[in-house]
Amino acid sequence: VSLFVIAFGTSLSIRANLGSSPISCPPYVLSLVPGIGITMGTLVFVMHALLIGLQLLILRHRYRPLQLLQLLVGIVFGFFTDLTMWLTGYLQVADVSMWGYALRLTELLCGGAILAYGIAIEVKCDVLMLATEGTQVVIARELGKEFGKVKIVTDTLLVCLGICFCLWFFGRWRWELIGPGTLISMFYVGYMVRLFAPRLGWVDYLLAYSRLAYSWHAHH
Repeated sequence: VSLFVIAFGTSLSIRANLGSSPISCPPYVLSLVPGIGITMGTLVFVMHALLIGLQLLILRHRYRPLQLLQLLVGIVFGFFTDLTMWLTGYLQVADVSMWGYALRLTELLCGGAILAYGIAIEVKCDVLMLATEGTQVVIARELGKEFGKVKIVTDTLLVCLGICFCLWFFGRWRWELIGPGTLISMFYVGYMVRLFAPRLGWVDYLLAYSRLAYSWHAHH
């Protein structure tokens, strides 16, 4: 559920045409390179595989083999990315009037909030997560920092990488790919994650119920 929510929020943010969200910045830019012939979802999976490699470098022998299932999560998320990009195609905002920009900003903020809510659920479950959030959690725990703050820093690095790709492949900075919406999302999504994180009581209830049901079945 959280993977679909994250993918939908990401796609909705992209459709605002104010710049992609940081989490999708590098794969989104690369997916639009002329002649590349690779979907954004596939590139998202490649990015996740590289981030799993980074986790291995950081944790070494402390890396739990179970977390290699993040590769499977990456495949599912890549599929959801392509699916939600198709589902939100009709929500593309091209209007350049003041009303159009207001609509774009509204769509961007809605997408960012949905994205943040999905991330908060994913982190709350604390089992298998996207390699992006998984890497951020690893860094936060290793440095003893708050997840939301680490997310802002790593999102900034992803945006910088996206800008480098833009300059390299397009010869210029394309604002519809990495624009004011990206800058807003860099701080807005991290803030919203911190806002949503302590307000997910229903997830606690669901997880507690799952543990209780598992204990009951194990006992009987």
